[in-house]
Amino acid sequence: MDAGGRIALTPGLAAAFPVAFLLLTLLTRLGNAVYWSGPGGGVVLTGLFVLPLLYTMPWGRALWARHRGPLLAVQAALTYAPLLVFGQDWITIAPALLAGLLLLTVAAPASWLLFGGVIALEAVRVAVLGVPWPGNDAAIVIWMLVAPANSGVAFFGLVRLADLVTALHAARTELAVLAVGEERRRSTELLRAAVGDHLERVAGRARDALGALARSPDVAREQLAAAGRSARRALEQVRTAVAADRRGPPADDAGGEVDQHRHGVDVAPRLARLTLAVVLAAYAAILMTNVLVSGGRTVAIGAAAASIALVAALQLHHSFRWRAGQPPRGWRWTLAVQTLLPFAWFPAYDWNVLTLAGPAAGSALLLLPRRWAWTAAAAILAGVAVAWSLPVLDLYYGAGNRAVYVVATDNATVLYQLGAAATGAIVVYGLSRLPDLAEQVAAARRELARAAVERERQRVAQDTHDLLGLGLSAVALKSDLAGRLVGRDEDRARAELDALLRLTARARADIRAVTTGEGDLSVSAELAAARDVLASAGVATELRGTAAGAALPPPVDGVLATVLREGVTNVLRHSAATRCVIELTTDGGSVGLRVRNDGVRANPPEPTGRQRPGGNGLPNLSARVAALGGRLTTHADGGHFELAATVPLADASDVRRGEDPPAAGDRAHSLDEVVGGTVLDQEP
Repeated sequence: MDAGGRIALTPGLAAAFPVAFLLLTLLTRLGNAVYWSGPGGGVVLTGLFVLPLLYTMPWGRALWARHRGPLLAVQAALTYAPLLVFGQDWITIAPALLAGLLLLTVAAPASWLLFGGVIALEAVRVAVLGVPWPGNDAAIVIWMLVAPANSGVAFFGLVRLADLVTALHAARTELAVLAVGEERRRSTELLRAAVGDHLERVAGRARDALGALARSPDVAREQLAAAGRSARRALEQVRTAVAADRRGPPADDAGGEVDQHRHGVDVAPRLARLTLAVVLAAYAAILMTNVLVSGGRTVAIGAAAASIALVAALQLHHSFRWRAGQPPRGWRWTLAVQTLLPFAWFPAYDWNVLTLAGPAAGSALLLLPRRWAWTAAAAILAGVAVAWSLPVLDLYYGAGNRAVYVVATDNATVLYQLGAAATGAIVVYGLSRLPDLAEQVAAARRELARAAVERERQRVAQDTHDLLGLGLSAVALKSDLAGRLVGRDEDRARAELDALLRLTARARADIRAVTTGEGDLSVSAELAAARDVLASAGVATELRGTAAGAALPPPVDGVLATVLREGVTNVLRHSAATRCVIELTTDGGSVGLRVRNDGVRANPPEPTGRQRPGGNGLPNLSARVAALGGRLTTHADGGHFELAATVPLADASDVRRGEDPPAAGDRAHSLDEVVGGTVLDQEP
């Protein structure tokens, strides 16, 4: 239910509008076809509605897409061939369906040219065959031209709008994908500015150090010292940049450059309102013509014309000012006037005025609370049937008075008028509500895009911590180690410089992995890297366990590799460890990882709760492990700190990598103050 308890409009209901429109139009015209052209005319008219109804069905739309030309030719034949048999007795509304289908199946502007051609053929028909029934020729000709155009535009509008709403609803994640792409571009620029340039300088310094290693050890040491400083600045900028990124810009603005108009967000509301305005103008034009050519008294003509204009204006007011379940001001009075005017003028002037009772029923559905809306609309439509079932006296005697029904009309006429009014109600209600529905779907897509950008931002922050933290720490340590070896052991220094260049290249690859979300981590690769980088820091490393070389499901492999990176990073950054044990074991249907070091100070201070800038740490790791049904624990005792994770192997393949839930307000390490001083924090 919408705000204010009004009727809720779903995409399914929107899709039902064109079907109901066609069926009601068939119902109203079938009696005319049988009356003027006999049973054969009724059969042909029924066949005329088959292809338009087919177009409103999803499976029929596929058939239209494959055979558009032949199907349009069949529809044209069903529209015009009966003229050869029935002559001017053939129903005049038939071209409306062909005109609507041309608008739906042919690309603009050709579709509108063909639409105009169909209406022009009606003018040719009148010129060649004359008017189909006695009466005021001018009014009949205008009706023959305006009525098909009106119904064709209404059919087109209802189908096209339902399509747009369905497409917007089905593609509600499209904007989210585009917004995430924009956010990734922004993250790439941020990380390249914060890290990429520093890594380029590190690589350049390392190459210069290699060149100077044999001939000028002092220059090589200076280059490596500068490389270490660049790596540490890059690490600090990563922390600062991620922290700043979390504070802004708002996720609502992150995808703001995405052109929503290009993707149909604003098309449906504008098209609905334009179509509704055209339909109402056509109704009013027909009625105005009847009034102006009636030849009645001037006062009566003026009053009738003013009433028609007022009813049309009230409908536009109701439709265009209705927003998100909130009707316009004074709607009770304006709805009452719109409802009563057609009935007031029906006996007094022109029977066509009752056509405007249909839009009044649509306004009742639009404006009234749900418990009253259907009842009021049904009452208005019933009033149309009753009005056409009672003898109507000519209240205005004089030439040209159109109300000359002095006996009860037949059932076919009542059915026709009731169907016409119901059709008008559907057109008005549908075209009035569909803009709001489209705007609701567009708002939902924007919210999904905002959430997707926020999720992407959390992922980048998480992966920046997980991937870049250890890599940059390793680059800094390798620079220090190579610098200490220069002049003491040239072969080892050269080997460490080669390793430094590899680590720098890997860090650049980590930037790409962070910004694209396509990085793959494995425990086996991280074990080798961990032993290497810990050795560079002077930490003796022992690998234990039976699962070190085992193949793990990709989600488990990636998460445990991330846990291992976090454990090693914390050994380097937050402890004074001299020994680290890494153990990977399997136990039945689960795999366990344990990282234990001896770097905890003897008398650690109490945790302060201070959040390290840019950190992601244990809360995120815990969330990622829990997403696989596992558990992450930490333990500190006797000068040792242990990080352990256990993850079940069963059903792990059902979890897609890269969709681990972020942890709001997480900290870099819940025991930062417990595990002691950091290696990198000692740098100026």
